Amino acid sequence: MDGSQLRDLIGQKRPRYRTQYRALIEAISNKGDSTGKGDFSSFGAFYQTYMYAFIIGYKLGTPKYIQGSDKTDDFFVFSNWKPTSIRDYIIMLLLNNSEEFGFKWIELENASEDSINTFVTELIRQMEGYANAGFEYLQNKWDNENMKFRNPFVFVNFIEELSV
Repeated sequence: MDGSQLRDLIGQKRPRYRTQYRALIEAISNKGDSTGKGDFSSFGAFYQTYMYAFIIGYKLGTPKYIQGSDKTDDFFVFSNWKPTSIRDYIIMLLLNNSEEFGFKWIELENASEDSINTFVTELIRQMEGYANAGFEYLQNKWDNENMKFRNPFVFVNFIEELSV
C-alpha cells in the first residue's frame, strides 16, 4: 500500500469524541453561521475544534482513550476536514509516533490488508485519545477560567501555556 492509499483509508474514518464534551464543542465552535457568540471567542467548525483539541491533547502527552462504556459521537469524515494542512499535520504526527503504539508505518507498504486495517484503527484510536485529552483540558478551562475564552487569541494562548 502506498502513502496516498493509506491517506485515503484514514480519510474514510469518522473519529469519535466523548458525548460529555458536546455542549463545550457547541459553545466554542461555529456551526455554519458567521454570527458571533457574544463575548466568547469561537474556533470554527466542529471538526476544527476537534483538531485543536487533538493538538492540545498531543502537547499534554497523555491520551484519554475512549472506553467501551463511554457514550460517544462521531465527527465528520476525516478526509473532509479543513484546513487540509492541519489535517495532514495530525496524520504525520501520528505516523511519526506509530512505533509507540506498536507499528512501523513504513512497513505497511508490504503488509496484509488485515494489518493495515488494524494499523488504521489504532491510529484513529490514538487520534481520539489525544482529542479527548484536549477536550478534557478545554472543559476544565471552560468550567474554571471561562473568562479566558473572551480573548480573541484564546486558542493560541492555551497552546502557549502548554509550551512553557
